[in-house]
Amino acid sequence: MSELKVILKKLHGGQEQVMADRKRYNVLKIGRRFGKTTMAVHELLPQTALDGQPCAYYAPTYKDLEEVWIELRHILTPVIDTKNEQTKQMRLITGGVIDFWSMEKPDSGRGRKYARVVIDEAEKAKKFREAWQTTILPTLMDFKGDAWVLSTPKFGPTYFKELFINGKEGKADWASFNLSSYQNPHIDVTEIDNMRTVMDELSFRCEILAEDVSVSNNPFAYAFDSTKHVTPCEFNQLQTVYLSFDFNVDPITCIAVQHYDGIIKVIKEFYLRNSDIYQLCDQIASAFPKASLVVTGDATGANRSALTAGNYGYYDVVQTRLNLGRSQMRQPAVNPSIRDTRVLVNSLLQNYPVQIDPSCTWLVKDLQYVEVDDEGDIIKDRSTDLRKADLLDCWRYYCATFHRDWLRLF
Repeated sequence: MSELKVILKKLHGGQEQVMADRKRYNVLKIGRRFGKTTMAVHELLPQTALDGQPCAYYAPTYKDLEEVWIELRHILTPVIDTKNEQTKQMRLITGGVIDFWSMEKPDSGRGRKYARVVIDEAEKAKKFREAWQTTILPTLMDFKGDAWVLSTPKFGPTYFKELFINGKEGKADWASFNLSSYQNPHIDVTEIDNMRTVMDELSFRCEILAEDVSVSNNPFAYAFDSTKHVTPCEFNQLQTVYLSFDFNVDPITCIAVQHYDGIIKVIKEFYLRNSDIYQLCDQIASAFPKASLVVTGDATGANRSALTAGNYGYYDVVQTRLNLGRSQMRQPAVNPSIRDTRVLVNSLLQNYPVQIDPSCTWLVKDLQYVEVDDEGDIIKDRSTDLRKADLLDCWRYYCATFHRDWLRLF
């Protein structure tokens, strides 16, 4: 019988040091592109499964685990006995098993027995504490298994950081590792340095240097400065107007932005109470009767709505009412994540010329007062006009659609 070979990537120096100093419970607080997922895919999971033992990979969402499933399926092809695409389980000819779980349901994997678990991007999992305490930790009891908790940190205090402290304080069986993006020798240092020129400083320290960063009161737009960003902006009839919608029932909102000569200009906002998409479109048409328009905004606007004549989607109404072609419609399939747009928005505010007309009072209020909670979700307060975040959502959607290439997170 011919010998079967599984080819794994060689670990770089930083990864090798982690493996040398590992203990039973290992918490890695690391910068983007350090290679945490690579280490999981090419060392932690294959090593355990090839030894004939059961192990599990946990990701924040089902979508997050799909990429790792595909990569491991490719790497382990010569030794896979069976695989189940539905349940996301691989069984190897060695007797080893790899299960893949999403932490969207914190009881995923309950009742299983593992020799090793790898939890990737723990900071992104909204129910990580519950998943760890009630499900994941008990799965290690039978085999006296080990755990690897990997993540780029978020702002402020989090449960992931509580676990990280265990190793720093010398708690038995715990090891903690704090490694920045600079410690991956395969990434050009100048590329990492360049990130500092496009990211705001707090995001760079958090996402790249993997530092603990606390933001006072946790504002969403911590890089916003009214003295810097609020300035009169005139409508330029020769330039395209980018419209970004948020389709709440009340209010229904939109911002109008122009971007030329290296400057982003928010020239007008629309904030209509006790109104509908038809009246909003009429106001936009009146404000920009001959302008070239491009539309983006809330992804839910593609859904059919009982609030529109004929049960059409909001974007269908916008396209028809404003007489737009298909190429002028840039609505997303899904809304961008709050975490990613927060980094993008603040990086633009700090490093790119952004001007907001003083008439955009609702947007300015959102940028000044809207905060996020410990999980990074926007805190919306419908009882006050200061924290509704409707115009902030319009701004986030605009940035994500038209300026996402400004910030290429590793």
